[in-house]
Amino acid sequence: MCRLLSTGYGRNSPTAEKKSSTAPCCVLPRRAGFTSCPSACSSRKTGRCSSMTERATTTPASGSAASGCLAEIPNPFARGVVRSAWEKDVVDVEAIHREAFSVLLGLVEERRRGVHGRSVLLHGFAGSGKTHLLRRLRLHVQSSADAFVPFIWVWMQTSPGMKWRHLRREFIDNLTREQIDGRNQLERLIELAAGEFEARLDRISDRNLQVVLEHLARKRFVRDATAWLRGDPLPDSVSERLGLGEVEFEDASAEDASRRLIHDLAMFLRPTAFVMCLDQLEQLQTHPADRNGLFAVGELFAALDRIENAIVIGCAQTEMQRELDGVLMQYARDRYRLLGLGELKPAEIEQLVRARLEAEPRIAACRPAGASEFWPIDLKRLRPAGEPHRLVTPRWVLYACAEQFEAAKGAMQPRPSLEEFLRSEYQSRLERARQELSPERSAVILSDGLPRLLHLGGFRIRREGLSSWLDHEVVSAENARIGVAILHETPQGRWRKLKRMVEEWRPEERSLVVLIDAFHPVGATAARTREFLDELERRGARRSTPSKEALAALDALRRLLGDVESGDLDFEGGTPELSKVEDWVRQNTPPALAELLDEITRVEPERRLLSVLADLLAEKKVLSVKDAAAALGTTPEEVERCARENRHHFGLLMGAEPVVFEKTPAGVGA
Repeated sequence: MCRLLSTGYGRNSPTAEKKSSTAPCCVLPRRAGFTSCPSACSSRKTGRCSSMTERATTTPASGSAASGCLAEIPNPFARGVVRSAWEKDVVDVEAIHREAFSVLLGLVEERRRGVHGRSVLLHGFAGSGKTHLLRRLRLHVQSSADAFVPFIWVWMQTSPGMKWRHLRREFIDNLTREQIDGRNQLERLIELAAGEFEARLDRISDRNLQVVLEHLARKRFVRDATAWLRGDPLPDSVSERLGLGEVEFEDASAEDASRRLIHDLAMFLRPTAFVMCLDQLEQLQTHPADRNGLFAVGELFAALDRIENAIVIGCAQTEMQRELDGVLMQYARDRYRLLGLGELKPAEIEQLVRARLEAEPRIAACRPAGASEFWPIDLKRLRPAGEPHRLVTPRWVLYACAEQFEAAKGAMQPRPSLEEFLRSEYQSRLERARQELSPERSAVILSDGLPRLLHLGGFRIRREGLSSWLDHEVVSAENARIGVAILHETPQGRWRKLKRMVEEWRPEERSLVVLIDAFHPVGATAARTREFLDELERRGARRSTPSKEALAALDALRRLLGDVESGDLDFEGGTPELSKVEDWVRQNTPPALAELLDEITRVEPERRLLSVLADLLAEKKVLSVKDAAAALGTTPEEVERCARENRHHFGLLMGAEPVVFEKTPAGVGA
């Protein structure tokens, strides 16, 4: 089991590529590449930093009386991660990152005046306070007495192929979730448009969107109209009652429709400017080398930057910003400007500690006479000299202070090992995933979670350049290719997708696995859908329905890995190294996920022979059955049987020495 975090540095360092002679025992996530320990570790045996332990245990508590006084007081430093810009009751220190905040406010003001400046990519290392800063911006724009500025915050845990559908759903959820003076943001926006409602509707190209906005303005069918805006499939009877036309069925069309809807809604809102925050952009990547996720970030900035009244703020760790620089063309990078968050200055550390202590007034009553205003925290231990690799982020400062506070209380508890920590974190995510599992979530779970599972299994995943009916192509170490098609569309979209599979799938190119969403089973009356599935199975495809327990486990897995990639998995003031977490997952894969991985990646011997025989004859064109069997390491009888069962691929001439040849469709090469 994995008990020790990384013993090396990541790809980049905030210092001039300097390395300590003593390897650190814990690091920030892969994108940070810095030790999260307060100093170099002196004990690799325990996987803990002795300097941290010494600091915690030697913090002055001024006697047992003070410790007893603090015993019933909650640790004001215990909460170190702001996970959402919508969180409440968060202690904020306005002096921290004041300059960056001023830039964001300036961007909002420019857009309100009609100046179309570039979008912003806010970057910093794990725990530097990116989401916290977005929360501060939300509170500012919502409390401002100036013109109303809607606020959208999107947690970007989705796959590149579903980014627009995810953005659409989150866009509407944000507009309808927060009540302002008894009205949510969408209701307020519709009221602002009242004087020119018809003129604004004329800006929209989508008739269905026009109809839905009219319903909402007149407060009719609010629940169903809002569901349509989010992208939820509606029963035919509901669509007819709303007066809606035909909807998009296939994935590619649904993605494009969602992108157009966001653009049309923004057109309707003009001249009202709105803030759109895309947080944790790292989660668009399946693994560190996944270029698809980087290209998806570039596509988002390029498309959203065209919306004149949108104030777009993307958030990523500094390492992703460097990866984007290395992958995106200059014209794509020109769509956004960079805004970085650095380490805390000494004065900012003091203000952060003071704010947390003042948030719990009972601490002052316990403070011994003559003690510092920062008691029981020793600020000197937060800024030790001679540690060039230590990155002083708000999260690390809060962790170090929490350790000192617990020591002052006399309540220090043994720290869990990384294995124990990950087991607890995964279990909590699994329980949450089981509670939140729904038909609306299953599609994104499969789209985002499957590539992560396949990557952990050692498979390469292709998602670019594939037919629209194919979601992923999996490539094994032996170069066996497996197509994965996920059926989660509406009934009409499902049979259209299957029809294209029947028409376009070539078994000699790749095997095929059709995954059916457990929340959307094939009904007994779906005769045409069943016919297509039977035809695909007759030609060698496999179909499988992942259990709901497998979906929950897959959701928990993607949440855990996503939090590591984005730096939100807080372990000892930093984030475990991604490779160590992946190793732990491989060694502790839940049975439901192991079965799903096997079901997808299993290649039947018959399908393997079909593929290698097709490759051989594509090169040789004609061979004796005996020579083909020798080249493939099988028997002549197996080659004959394969040729007979796949007559649409191969020709077979019987005689004294049977011959097998590649069958060319009529007219090809004529």
